[in-house]
Amino acid sequence: MTSRIERFKKRKEIIEKNKSRPFISGVVDQDKVDNLLSSDVDLQKMEGLDYSTDLNYSLDADPEKVKVLLAELKEAFNKDKLDQLFDETKQGVIFSIAAPFGLGKVLSAYDKSGGNVTTIHNANSGVYAGEGDKYNRKEYTDTKNSDGKQFSGSGKNSVGSNFTRAKMDDNQIVQDAYTGKYQKAETTSPDHVESLSGYHKNGGFMQNSERKAGFATDEDNLALTDRSINQSMRDFDKEPWMEKETIDGEKNKDRFDINEKKLNKKIEKGRKTSEEHLPTNQEKSQYYIKSSAITGLNEGAKMGAQQAFGVLMVEFFSSSFTEIRYAFNEGLEGESLYKDIKIRLTRIGEALASKWKDVIQGFSGGFISGFISNLITTIINMFITTGKRLVRMIREGVFSILKALKLMVSPPENMSYREVMHEAMKLIAVGGVVIAGVALEEIIEKFILTIPFLVPIASMVTAVIVGSLTAIAMALVAYLIDKMDILGVIKIEQTKYILSSLDGDIQETLKRCETISEDMDVFLVAT
Repeated sequence: MTSRIERFKKRKEIIEKNKSRPFISGVVDQDKVDNLLSSDVDLQKMEGLDYSTDLNYSLDADPEKVKVLLAELKEAFNKDKLDQLFDETKQGVIFSIAAPFGLGKVLSAYDKSGGNVTTIHNANSGVYAGEGDKYNRKEYTDTKNSDGKQFSGSGKNSVGSNFTRAKMDDNQIVQDAYTGKYQKAETTSPDHVESLSGYHKNGGFMQNSERKAGFATDEDNLALTDRSINQSMRDFDKEPWMEKETIDGEKNKDRFDINEKKLNKKIEKGRKTSEEHLPTNQEKSQYYIKSSAITGLNEGAKMGAQQAFGVLMVEFFSSSFTEIRYAFNEGLEGESLYKDIKIRLTRIGEALASKWKDVIQGFSGGFISGFISNLITTIINMFITTGKRLVRMIREGVFSILKALKLMVSPPENMSYREVMHEAMKLIAVGGVVIAGVALEEIIEKFILTIPFLVPIASMVTAVIVGSLTAIAMALVAYLIDKMDILGVIKIEQTKYILSSLDGDIQETLKRCETISEDMDVFLVAT
């Protein structure tokens, strides 16, 4: 429409400028018209004009030709999709090696079995997130409670010593709390009925040294017994200890002549005392939230760095491959190899700098997923103990799910709901492939370690192989989801592509018509 308006204006200008000419102004000179009609055609002027056109179309469409045309357009659409698959595979190989299997493998060295936060379940399994969480008897026995007292280490004024003296009669005789026998006080020692190590595993690791000492010095959990019994019990729970058999097959309760009634009474009292000192549910929640937040920041920074670095690595390798191909095909751009390399490195640097937004988005996305995956790992470890590789799987899985959620919550303006859900399915499926790749990594690495000359570089070779296989699998899974087209998105894309192609052909034809019309105007003005 715009071109037609412009032509109208142009013609008007021509008429205004040529009003003095009879033919243009509308004043007809019959003699001149007759001379024009009887004159010969100027072939030289006609040679410069090309009026060939293929606009003589029949309004009756040939069904066979329509089928052929549609088949060609569909084939072109599928070819574009296939080319896109190859490009995504190439980028995916680079990113998979650089991110989840390259830098991700380096970062995974800092992953811990059981995650980054010690839970009661893990502590009872002997799994601690850090050395500071592990059981240290001296924290209980050699530190002071809120009253400034400690169980041992301060001579006769220790709680243990005072407890023993309080049980002695005038002849320094005491009654063994577990057997009921009377014996010299010097042959006995105070025992923690509910063991300190058991208390530690059930939540004591969450407390500071003062509260740990508070439990160790509570006399309601103390009992005097023969030193041989105390040494044999060590940190064992009392019930299993009684049933445990010695080398000769005799049970401890028979060997030491334990009065089960007395011991069970002490056990019940010790458990009640332990429950009074252990963290409350609120304190446990505060511990988990605080620890998860602190370790989550660290985990988020690691995952953010992985994604940001992955973006830069992909751009670096892609730009480098492009420059190498251009150098091979076109030769040097500078006067020397040094100048050529400098020019190409500058371009690579500019390409990397242009990705700063993607780097920020990659870091922020990685940070959030790292933080959330750390929290999820902590929750899981309240019930089961996760291995190092499972921690990594959770991290990568959460990242894929969050990307899908982000797409669904905040989709691009030009994407329909169907398209959003289709792409979200691909993101989640690709995340599953990454998780499977992490699981496969261990098998591949063990196999590579059986090849002697590859042992020194086994980790790197594993990253390349698994990363490449995973990237190819990711692209194929995405392509298969496109082929299945559950939501009909690809069919819509194909229809849009066909209509766009046909519209393009029509526009090209109209442009040719406009060109012919303009040439006619020029010819009329010239004559």
